[in-house]
Amino acid sequence: MSTLVVIGYDDQFKAEEVRLSLMKMQKDYLIDLGDAVVAVKDQEGKVKLHQAVNMTAAGAVSGGFWGTLIGLIFLNPLIGLAVGATTGAVSGALTDLVKSVAVDTLDGRARQGRVRRQGPGRTHWHVHPRRGAGQPHR
Repeated sequence: MSTLVVIGYDDQFKAEEVRLSLMKMQKDYLIDLGDAVVAVKDQEGKVKLHQAVNMTAAGAVSGGFWGTLIGLIFLNPLIGLAVGATTGAVSGALTDLVKSVAVDTLDGRARQGRVRRQGPGRTHWHVHPRRGAGQPHR
């Protein structure tokens, strides 16, 4: 069974600072994070999620690599790079779109529901650890 940790803050910068601290702990192998999200409620009452990974950029890099590799097979790596990066970026953007739709449905209702009950400007930090702290694991 997985665990979802939610902590509320009065400003977004404190939540981002905590998320950066957790990323440093992950680099030191003290914690294994599945996902880390900062949910911010703006003055109009709309909830915005700030995710740790930009899926569009990650898709473009991955697609560019695989496109170049496949392009080398067909002796045209530049076209493979262009097609792969474009396809990867579109795929990453669609992944972000699907995540934003999912935020309003399944798990997002629980995440955003906590923030909606608070006043404007309130920030929540959400983390989904895979393994807890304790002895460093490598």
